[in-house]
Amino acid sequence: MAGFKIIIVGGGLAGTLLAEGLLNNMVNVVVYERDTQDSKREGYQIRLGESAMIGIDACLTETQKNPILEKFGQSAGLTSTAPTLYNSRFEPVLDLTRLPSYSKSSAINRVTVRNLLMGPILAQDRMHFNKAFSHYEIISDDSGVEKVKVNFTDGTSDVGDLLIGADGSGSKVTASPPKSQMDENWLTLHAPTQVNKQIGARNIVDIETHWSFLAKGNLPIDRIKMLPQQLLKGPALVFARKTVLFFALYLPPKTEGQQKSAGDEIQYNQEEASFYWAFSVPKQTDKYKDVKDIPDRRKFILDYVSDWAPEFRTMLSVGADDEDAGEIIPTQFRASNKLSKRWRHNARVQGDADAALGHPRVWLMGDAIHAMQPNRGMGANQAMRDCAEMLPELLSLDRIAKAGSSPSTAQISAACKRYEDSMIDRAFTWVKKSGGTSIEVIDLDGVFGRIISILGVIFLPVARFVYLVLRKGSKEDA
Repeated sequence: MAGFKIIIVGGGLAGTLLAEGLLNNMVNVVVYERDTQDSKREGYQIRLGESAMIGIDACLTETQKNPILEKFGQSAGLTSTAPTLYNSRFEPVLDLTRLPSYSKSSAINRVTVRNLLMGPILAQDRMHFNKAFSHYEIISDDSGVEKVKVNFTDGTSDVGDLLIGADGSGSKVTASPPKSQMDENWLTLHAPTQVNKQIGARNIVDIETHWSFLAKGNLPIDRIKMLPQQLLKGPALVFARKTVLFFALYLPPKTEGQQKSAGDEIQYNQEEASFYWAFSVPKQTDKYKDVKDIPDRRKFILDYVSDWAPEFRTMLSVGADDEDAGEIIPTQFRASNKLSKRWRHNARVQGDADAALGHPRVWLMGDAIHAMQPNRGMGANQAMRDCAEMLPELLSLDRIAKAGSSPSTAQISAACKRYEDSMIDRAFTWVKKSGGTSIEVIDLDGVFGRIISILGVIFLPVARFVYLVLRKGSKEDA
């Protein structure tokens, strides 16, 4: 492919979605991923909604979209749901689906989506694995045109017109092989994002107040019947005593040809179904210096909720006796401070003669710039939305190149500014809604929870009616 060459570092959801959109428009793009192609990735559940669909619609053809849409989970016959807030007595406090403006989403397996997105990129040999990013340099070619040289820890490099950092909020600093899968998760989630750091954004921070844990497992029909049936309506989100628990089911629909089981009230693809939970608890440094020192993570969690409703013991114990039960993975949640729209200028001023700082030929997307807590499920959604806003700017630069002249740094800077001005306003609003850089410590067990519940009963029906009327009116005016 001639024209403008784009190098993407990071083969996650945002990086692969954008690459597929560029390939669909005949743009020269190559993706570098630090993991090996056959590396074991945890298939944790994510929830995709309207924002993700905007990115998917912008980048994919109908043929490419359909396999992804077919994998969305079902819940009470609906594909779009929102969590219900519970207290530690497992009493529903507020069904967020009833909030008219609350962003609803559908469950799907992260690895499933990524593999579907990678397919066309691999088919065109545009994705390279085991390539850990080291650093980039701003260079000039023989004609004096600026380029970006991207260096990898194995000593190799590539040169392009633009580098896009899609390496998430936890890219590893070192390429040294981990001793175990748990170590890999730990190292990955503790390391700074490299492109973000070198460009001078440096706005990603660890959330130090809590220890957080992730777990998932299979979901056969007998296990569904063991779990609280409220979970079939949508995820559960619990705030109690500075602790946060998110528990959700992924129930993909049966594929064509799968037989229905006689007597099963719930019909879903049991081979692909799963449960997923995330648990954040205040650090207990009086007992353990570090989360890695906890000898039995499940016991630690169950002890913490020992006086909660018995439903929680069932939920947090499910799958523990499976022969192939996965580990409960400790994770470091990270989030981002909001960037000024002049952050690149400020980085250049502070960096004096360092040409790499703030340079417009290096762009950031997704968790590499606006990492957020997972409790609103908007991290992947906003990363994929970035693709829709970034793609037209990249296509305009490619058209300039294919017309016969390499886009100038000034033209690239203007395109970057248009993308970032829109992205910063949108994405950092969701960072704030997701809790910012501190974990929410509201307690739904006491007076506050009762007030929320009462307000939900009295005012939500009225608010919903007004919202729907206004929304209908705005559509008619349009």
